[in-house]
Amino acid sequence: MAVNLSEAFLYTLAPDPEPRKKAELYLANASAQPGYGVAVLQLLGEAAVDDQVRQAAAVHFKNHVKFRWNPGELEANLRIQDSEKEQIKGYVVRLMLSSSPKIQSQLSEALAIISSHDFPSNWKGLLPELVGSLSTSTSYATINGILQALNSIFKKFRYGYKSVELYTDLKYCLDGFAAPLLEIFTKTGEQIKATQDPATLRPLFECQRLCCRIFYSLNSQELPEFFENHMREWMDQFQYYLMYSNPALAERDAEKESVVDQLKTAVCENINLYMEKNEEEFRDYLQRFATDVWNLLMSTSLQPAHDRLAMSAMKFLTTVSKSVHHALFSGADTLRQICESIAIPNVRIRAEDEELFELNPLEYIRRDIEGSDTDTRRRIACELVKGLMLRYRDQVTGLVSGYLGQLGASYSANPTGNWKDKDTAIYLIVALAQKQPLTGAVTTDLVNVEQFLASQINPELRGSTDILVADALKFITTFRSAVPKPVVLELMPQIIQLLISSTNVVHSYAAGCVEKLLLVRDGGVPRYSSADLAPFQSQLLANALSALQFPDSQENPYVMKCIMRVLSVAEVGPMSVKYLDDLVGILGKVCRNPTNPTFNHYIFESVSVLVRKACERDQEVVMAFEGKLFPVFQFILQNDVAEFQPYAFQILAQLIESRGQPIPREYLVIFPVLIDQRFWQKSANVPAIIRLLQAFLLKAPREIAQGNQLQEVYNVFSRLVSRKSTEDYAFYIANAMVESLSQDLLMPIVPHLWTAFFSRLMGEHRTVKFLKLLVLFMSLFTVKHGQAVLVDSVNKVSPTQPRLFMDVLQQFWIPTLSSISGSIETKLCAVASTRLLCESALLLAEDQLWGKLLNNVVVLLVRPEEERVAEETDVPELDQVTGYGGVYAQLHHAGKKDDDPLKEIKDAKEYLCHSLNRLSMQYPGKFPGVIQQHLDAGNQEALRQMCNAYRTTIV
Repeated sequence: MAVNLSEAFLYTLAPDPEPRKKAELYLANASAQPGYGVAVLQLLGEAAVDDQVRQAAAVHFKNHVKFRWNPGELEANLRIQDSEKEQIKGYVVRLMLSSSPKIQSQLSEALAIISSHDFPSNWKGLLPELVGSLSTSTSYATINGILQALNSIFKKFRYGYKSVELYTDLKYCLDGFAAPLLEIFTKTGEQIKATQDPATLRPLFECQRLCCRIFYSLNSQELPEFFENHMREWMDQFQYYLMYSNPALAERDAEKESVVDQLKTAVCENINLYMEKNEEEFRDYLQRFATDVWNLLMSTSLQPAHDRLAMSAMKFLTTVSKSVHHALFSGADTLRQICESIAIPNVRIRAEDEELFELNPLEYIRRDIEGSDTDTRRRIACELVKGLMLRYRDQVTGLVSGYLGQLGASYSANPTGNWKDKDTAIYLIVALAQKQPLTGAVTTDLVNVEQFLASQINPELRGSTDILVADALKFITTFRSAVPKPVVLELMPQIIQLLISSTNVVHSYAAGCVEKLLLVRDGGVPRYSSADLAPFQSQLLANALSALQFPDSQENPYVMKCIMRVLSVAEVGPMSVKYLDDLVGILGKVCRNPTNPTFNHYIFESVSVLVRKACERDQEVVMAFEGKLFPVFQFILQNDVAEFQPYAFQILAQLIESRGQPIPREYLVIFPVLIDQRFWQKSANVPAIIRLLQAFLLKAPREIAQGNQLQEVYNVFSRLVSRKSTEDYAFYIANAMVESLSQDLLMPIVPHLWTAFFSRLMGEHRTVKFLKLLVLFMSLFTVKHGQAVLVDSVNKVSPTQPRLFMDVLQQFWIPTLSSISGSIETKLCAVASTRLLCESALLLAEDQLWGKLLNNVVVLLVRPEEERVAEETDVPELDQVTGYGGVYAQLHHAGKKDDDPLKEIKDAKEYLCHSLNRLSMQYPGKFPGVIQQHLDAGNQEALRQMCNAYRTTIV
């Protein structure tokens, strides 16, 4: 295999796609074979193999263990066999230590992946092997390789949730490595003090940096006893490195971080960790570290090479400013120096930022408005100011306001030469803004928003430096809730015009500004209506579509999201087909090479909006939409465009639901695709196929039955209900069958449904979610087909359990009622339970059970509204991702409407009271005693008040 493997890895580097694809296919098939991982490691160990091939093999091996060491439930058949795992674990450490740095780095990551699953419980020999190699190694290349591997392994302690398992693993690692870590750190420190030779020092400093990162991992959960006992040794060394200087180790490249600065950064992160988590134990060292870090910042240049050091130092000072030791900064002169000498210089835009604005606009936007600038000097400097404002708001606000005045005056004196001063001022105002906890509106104490908008922001929208135009748009976006509606509508033509700016950041910010403005709500009601948008709608959409024609904006997610938002607010009317034409033209291009997941998501979301708004009103529009969308969907399915299949299924479901019955035969041709196992193997497809299956069941139940495909639907249900991860999808199918199938079609399937559900109910993997879904399903069954059919069908499941329904009612239905949430769900369960109470002869004969059910129905109906789950009312934010994965992306506007199966019943409380009233008249004198005996006192009173409110009685 090694020869073929070597050739395959070589061809994966080929510039020609044909041999590259063949090589990748070969490797994909080979990786499923037993022994593949060991074969790749053996290839890596052959010195005669070309370095490029070995590097490619190392990367491939890392990905191999990532996806196959512990695959998910749906891909369990891809798992590496246990015997091969042991072979890999016995080989990988030695190979890593003897490899070149690039291969060593990949194997170190692979080692960390394996360790995340097996270490320490299933790999007891790993830590002793690494510690033993560390103690006997004299080469710092080997020592650093070992430390790099340990650093990767121990990272899990930084982010892991506290648990017995995590703390057991942490104790094992501390017992085995805390002392050796201090030993190597101390020994290396002595060597650093004994030499000035740069070549000798560089690997020594790398060793100390890795030791510091491991220190961080091992101390991340809480302060271990060993480190508390040896705190002075660690802190003395940390202080030495903060003050260390050696010009010979400086880098000539202004963007390359020196080994000394890397170590100082790691030290700052460690003392910040102690300040955050171990403030009491650290207090004896705080004063000197605060002084040292202060002095370090004052001498740190603005060059990119010093960015990480400056940020970690400012983070430490920020943590101190928020702590009980904030008095260290209480002096007026201290506050002034921090703002003047540290914050303002670091907020000022640099040449690197301007270059990013021009050459990498997407990254500039991510940093500037998406919050990915949490690790930039500008943002960290503002966080430091915010930290000071917590205790010294008036003093700091006064200082910053003074600087804003100076910056504004400087800009006014020379707008062309001093534009950076205005940029700094706007950045400070936006970055220091406060979000109100209740409303979410953003406010500021630094300026009057309306006045600043009129005097300083509006002029920039009319044309100035591109960065200032972007700043102006960002200001409006940030303070959108504080800008009056008439002012926004007056500014809208200028903002719309900026959509066709040739500068990427400007038209992206303009799109983002429009999109966010349309989201503003006043008292839960959208501030801007379709009527407000109407005068601008045509030009707005035309300019947004034009923005997508710029070479670097053809897949601009901000512009496409803006289009989606405008379509969701606007009255599309007869223009819907024209708008769809524009979107289909874009889809036709991206289908052939999907590259931007966020952009593509909002294209389909835009299509989904149009289908929902236009097709539900006019069947002719539905046919026009079908004519334009079917060729696109056909291309997606025939060419296996996996990224787009879930979207196609969801929109097809919308189109079907927009159709009257019977639906056209063109749709029925698609149905067999839903049963095709190829599509089900992709986990991202599953929810979308379920969504489409629901639509078919609701609109074409007879056609599916006549095609003998109900059994296929049940088979799908059966597979889904057997797994905890897909149980809710099984209920979606079952609910759709109960809603849509007539009794003659449904009843042959019902015994199988109950058997599947009750098997899960009695199994080990029953969940609270499953119980809620089952009660909702049984409630839906009750209101659709009657309580008698429900009770009779359940009791027939097992000949040996003729009262099975009563057992299910007592053990599961009644206890689960109180956990039901959602207005439609609450009404459904309450009405179904009421029908059981008032119509079931079996239940009426069981006073205790009847009383318990009534008690929990009252609890369900009188529970405070705030305890119920809030319903999502708008498109959720889609995370920014760099590539496609197996993650389902739901289209908000394509979701199945929560149709109320009980539209004729407006109030479940009233329904309960009137039903009980009729029952009490039918059985006079029966229920007062039952209620008094089996209802809680509070629920008795609640029921009495409820009945009085509806002028009924059960006495």
